[in-house]
Amino acid sequence: MDIILENAKRFSDLHIRNTDNYEEVLSLTKKAIYDIDNPLDKIKFLNVVIEKNGIEYEKHKPKCTNPASCRFNIAYENINYYLKQELNRLGFHSQGDEFSESDKQVAESKIDQILKELNEIKLGQQILHEDLMKEIEELKSLYFLGKKKWYQLLIGKGVEMTVSGVVSETISKQILPLANKLIDG
Repeated sequence: MDIILENAKRFSDLHIRNTDNYEEVLSLTKKAIYDIDNPLDKIKFLNVVIEKNGIEYEKHKPKCTNPASCRFNIAYENINYYLKQELNRLGFHSQGDEFSESDKQVAESKIDQILKELNEIKLGQQILHEDLMKEIEELKSLYFLGKKKWYQLLIGKGVEMTVSGVVSETISKQILPLANKLIDG
């Protein structure tokens, strides 16, 4: 279990829903990440909150009767702006290639396909197979990196495992075409 993701989801579910008090949400978010030492964990937490804010904003838009001066729109937009600014302070700069919800669903179904096919080719290497499965499953929590970096990480994991001997060259030759299917769509 990824404690940061779980905490961020609980936090988002509690605080990002029909709120017009963006100052409070920003303050609570900063308090929530204050005790997190690892900057990457802070980035992960903030990205979950930003994503939830975006989802709630999109749900609100069709119901909004006065978009220009709606206090909820103002709150959603301010939360997005100031939390992205916080990400910039942490050294994380968006590449503009974020995953949409449909992109994530497609990527996850293809990762699941890779995992299924890996299950079929595990060739009696149970411990190594489990490590590989965990490594690939972890990719599902890293969409905040953006598409380019995420795909590079996917390929890098395969190469790293081959070079370090975690997987044989035979298995890596079966994994890389699957990864390419994911990248190519």
